[in-house]
Amino acid sequence: MIRSGSALLAVAVVFGLVVSACASSAPVASTARPTQSVGASRVTATPARTTSADDKTVVVQLGEHFFDPSSIMVTVGTTVIWRNNGQQVHDIHARDGSFDSPLLNPGNIFTFTFTKPGLYRYYCIPHEGDGMIGQVEVR
Repeated sequence: MIRSGSALLAVAVVFGLVVSACASSAPVASTARPTQSVGASRVTATPARTTSADDKTVVVQLGEHFFDPSSIMVTVGTTVIWRNNGQQVHDIHARDGSFDSPLLNPGNIFTFTFTKPGLYRYYCIPHEGDGMIGQVEVR
């Protein structure tokens, strides 16, 4: 009888430890992404005008499966800098083939200067299926 009581007590202690570990109040990392303003086939919002003080440089941040901003409007001669601030590798490929980056490790950048007006849609090959797409409208 004592033996089965000890086993029952041991099971109860282990169960209590498991429950308390699972009920930890540690913060959970968010997996939310910024809202995408570019659809796979059309723009759903007005492109953001986000240029530097010299009006010739724009920075687009890359994160876990998104570009921020995903849609920008610039003038001819503007250089766009894509900076990988995420924890995964990403790349940038124009649908029309006008620019292609190598895989960018966290912290790396890719730059491209737009010399002709037009709409340049781009995507990240590893994460396109997750909605990692963007566009640059050049005027």
